[in-house]
Amino acid sequence: MKTIHLNITLAAASAITLAACDQPAKEWTAEQNTAICADKNGTRVPDAQCQSVGQNHHLGAGVGTAFLWYYLGRNSAIPYYGERVRGGSFTRTAGATYFHAPVRTAMTRSAAISRGGFGSSARSFGSFGE
Repeated sequence: MKTIHLNITLAAASAITLAACDQPAKEWTAEQNTAICADKNGTRVPDAQCQSVGQNHHLGAGVGTAFLWYYLGRNSAIPYYGERVRGGSFTRTAGATYFHAPVRTAMTRSAAISRGGFGSSARSFGSFGE
C-alpha cells in the first residue's frame, strides 16, 4: 500500500484557506452619490427593474411603477439584492448628481456553505490503496 503523508504546514494553510472561504462577502460602500433600484417595500432589486418603459434613464423618480430609484449619499452602504435599503431616500437631493451602483455590487448575499474539514473524513485523504 502506498501512503502519502500530509505536511503539517500544508494542512494549516488549507485550513486557513477554507476558513476564509466561509467568511461573508464584504459590504460595499458608495464612493459617490449612488442610485439603486428598490421595490416599494424597500428591498433592493436589479437596476434593470427601474429602467423599464416609463422610467427616466437619467435616474428619475419612477412614479407610478412597482420599482423606484433609491438615492444613497457618498459613503453609504450599498445593500445586496434582496436586502432592505437604508441610509438614503426615495427622494433625490436637489442639485445632486447620482450614478449607478458599480457592477461589482450587483450580487445577492449567499448563505454560508459548510465544507467539512479535517474530521473523520480526512483519514482517507492521505492514503491511496492499490
